[in-house]
Amino acid sequence: MFTISLSSSRTSLTYFWCRRRVSSLSSLAAAETPHAMLTLYGHYGSQPFRSVAWLLKMKKQPFECISINPMKGETRSPEYRGKFSLGLIPAIEDDPGDGKTIALSEASAIMIYLCDKNKWNDMYPSSNNNPSDIRQRALINEYISHHNESTRLMTRKVIRPGLSALFAAEGNLSPGMTHSLSRSPADLMKLKSTIRDTAKRFQHKFLVNSRGSSDFIVGDTPTIADLLAYPDLAQIPQILGIDYGEWPELEELRQWLDRMAKLPYHDDVHRTATKLGKLYQSKL
Repeated sequence: MFTISLSSSRTSLTYFWCRRRVSSLSSLAAAETPHAMLTLYGHYGSQPFRSVAWLLKMKKQPFECISINPMKGETRSPEYRGKFSLGLIPAIEDDPGDGKTIALSEASAIMIYLCDKNKWNDMYPSSNNNPSDIRQRALINEYISHHNESTRLMTRKVIRPGLSALFAAEGNLSPGMTHSLSRSPADLMKLKSTIRDTAKRFQHKFLVNSRGSSDFIVGDTPTIADLLAYPDLAQIPQILGIDYGEWPELEELRQWLDRMAKLPYHDDVHRTATKLGKLYQSKL
């Protein structure tokens, strides 16, 4: 099983990606040999990548990790898009069982595929005629379908601008992608308003709603819906150092975050986010 090891004495952002890097992007297009082991492309700085890696580690599924850095334009290269037309991370190559490699991107699609292939029904129930499984699968799909227009906003509106500035300062950003690390009081107030509103919406719609409250998004055990949601919400304290405790009305969210943080391999998967947070906060 691949695991990333981060030295406590190193803070260079170039050390935050997967351990293995291809010698050149052109070698991606040339690599057409069948994969005996699932290959995961991306890096641990990516929230959706962490979701997929967490699922793989929790299920003790061996995988090879190849570092792809979108901040340097590597997902936009012809070589990468020759494999993955959407140009996104995470992405995987795997054999579904017929000897033919599938190339797949989008974290939710990858996690559904992995659960279906490996029969990880506790994370995503199989498609059958059992009414309970049909119901749970539908509710998981509901969150997954809503994710990019809700919880994912934490990254687009809050995290990405700050990290883009940090990557630029460290020389890990494509030309033209620049933001300022400085935050005025007015900017900080606007930032916190976005955080609070997005978090409240998630809590109201998926943790405490008309179906009643539960420990996780769908029922009392975690599913791929929780693994998908967590990195975007947890990075607020992990990276920005902003505690949800500022808002007493978010108690259910904080309890859910605490439960998620106790799942196996949490610290292993999210240590890069913690490292990024220490570096980011040291630059403010």
